[in-house]
Amino acid sequence: KNEVPAHLRWQIEIERSEHINVKAQCVRLEYPCLEEYDFANDGVTPNLNIEARAGTFIRSYQEKSLSKMFSHGRARSGFIVLPCGAGKTLVGISAVANIKKCAAVICNTSMAVTQWKQQFMSTWTNVKESDITCFLSKGGDWQGKKLGNLLITTYPMITNSKKRSAAGQKLIEEIRKRQWGIIVLDEVHLSFADTFWRVFEIINAHCKLGLTATLVREDDKIKDLKNLIGPKLFEADWQDLASQGYLARVQCVEVWCPMTPAFMATYLDSKPRQRKDLWIMNPNKLAAVEFLVNYWEEQGHKIIVFSDDLRPVVAYSNHLGRPCMTGQDDSQTREELLAKFRDAGSKVKTIFMSSVGDAAIDLPDASVIIQISSNFGSRQKEAQRLGRVLRPKPGSTAPFNAHFYTLVSKDTQEMYYSTKRQRYLVDQGYAFKVVTCLETARGDDLFSMKKGKGKYGGTPMEKQLLQLAIEDRKEAKARFEAESTESGGQVRRGAGNMAHLSGGGSMVYGEMQRKTGPRHKLLESRDKPKKPKPL
Repeated sequence: KNEVPAHLRWQIEIERSEHINVKAQCVRLEYPCLEEYDFANDGVTPNLNIEARAGTFIRSYQEKSLSKMFSHGRARSGFIVLPCGAGKTLVGISAVANIKKCAAVICNTSMAVTQWKQQFMSTWTNVKESDITCFLSKGGDWQGKKLGNLLITTYPMITNSKKRSAAGQKLIEEIRKRQWGIIVLDEVHLSFADTFWRVFEIINAHCKLGLTATLVREDDKIKDLKNLIGPKLFEADWQDLASQGYLARVQCVEVWCPMTPAFMATYLDSKPRQRKDLWIMNPNKLAAVEFLVNYWEEQGHKIIVFSDDLRPVVAYSNHLGRPCMTGQDDSQTREELLAKFRDAGSKVKTIFMSSVGDAAIDLPDASVIIQISSNFGSRQKEAQRLGRVLRPKPGSTAPFNAHFYTLVSKDTQEMYYSTKRQRYLVDQGYAFKVVTCLETARGDDLFSMKKGKGKYGGTPMEKQLLQLAIEDRKEAKARFEAESTESGGQVRRGAGNMAHLSGGGSMVYGEMQRKTGPRHKLLESRDKPKKPKPL
C-alpha cells in the first residue's frame, strides 16, 4: 500500500559509460541516488560456490555494517569504514558469501592479493582454488587457466594502459565481457586517481562495496566516493571498539629531536628542498630510534620503524643490524621477512619499512610503531601507520598496550607539518603527549650529551648521514650507471660508503671520486676574460 503510483515511476535505461556522470548530476541536484542489486532474483550472473566455514562468526559491529548493505534480498552499493584491525576483510568476504555471485576483489598491493586469497580459502570460507584467479604481473596463477568466478587482483593490473602480453590482454577481455555480481574495493581511499576510474569501465559489476579505515585525503576528494561507489553505509567508532576490547589502547608520542650543531648550520644555509633531507637524516633521530628499539625489544614487543624516504630506512637498519623491507624487494622476499616477524620464536623483533608497508599488511603482533619521517602533513599516512598496531592485544592490563612514536626535528619546518598530523590524532580521541628528552640508564639526556651534540654529534656516523642528506640524487644515479657500464653491465660489489643509499636500495657501490665536468653553456661566458672598458 506504500508503493509509489505507477504514473510517478520512471524506468530509464542508462548507457554503461554514463552511469557515473548520471550519479554525479543527481548528487549536485540533491536527489538521492542509490544502486541496489536484486541478487536473489538474478538468474543470469554466474554463481560462486561459497559457504562460510564452521565456527565462523562476525562481531556485532560487523553484523551491523552488513545490515546497512543488505535488505530484502537486495545489496546496496556504498562503502564501509572500519578501523585497521577491526576486520574489514571479513566484512568483504561475508558480503561476497551472502550474494553468492561471481565477484572481483581489487587490492592495492600484490601482498594484499595473497592475503585475501588465503582468507577466502583457508580461514573463513570453503572456496576452491580452481574458482580463484589471482591476476598479478609476477606470480599468480592466471596464465593458461580459465577465468574463475572469484577474481583477486590489484588496481594497476586492471587500469594499466600500456601494452599487455597476449595472455594478459586475453584475460582482460574476458573480464570485460563478464557480468560480475559484486566488486570489493579494498583501501578505497586510493581509488580517486583518474586511472582508477577505469576499473568500472573494465569490470561491470551490479554491486560495489568500498572498504577503508582512513576516510581522509589531503586533496578533499572524499566527496567523489558518492559518485564513484555510493554513499557511506556504516562507520565504526574506534573508541567504542577499544573500550569493548576489539582494538588496542594506543598512546601517541611525539619525540622532539634537536638538530646537531653541524646539521643545524647546514640546514640554515640550505635550499628548501635540501632542508627536508636534513631534518629527515638528523643524527638525533638515529639515536632516538636506537634507544626506543632497544628499550621495547627488552620488553618483548614487536616493532615497526617507518619512513617515507628510503635513505634512513636502509641506513638505520644497516647501522642497527635489523632487517628492512622496501619496494625494491620482490614478493617472496617480503613474505619470508614478514613470516619471520610474525613468528613468536624468531629473532626478528624489529623491521624497518618504507611506505610499502603503510597498508594491506597483516602484522597482528606489532605493538610499537616508530615513524622517522612522513609525507609532510598527511593525515591519511598517519592513520594508516597507526592502524598497524590497532589489533587487540589480549592479556595486557596496562593503560596502553600499543605505542605510536613520531620523531620530529626540533626548530625545523617539520614541526609545522607535524602539528597538522597531531591535530588529527587529537581530534580522533587518541591519547597524545610530547617528549623532549630521552634519558639513558645513567640518567643522561640522549640529545644534550657531549655538550649538546648528542650521541652521534661529531662522529663519523654524523658525517656519513650529512653526506647522504646533501648528496644530489641525480649525480648518485649517474655515477652508478657509469660504474655498471665500465664493469660490462654488471654491478661491481666493493667497499662502499653511506652515499650509496640514495636510491641504490640493497646494491653496494664502489667509492668513486667525483670528476669535474665541463661547465654549462650558460656559464661559459663567465670563464672568458672580460674586455677592459674604454676610458
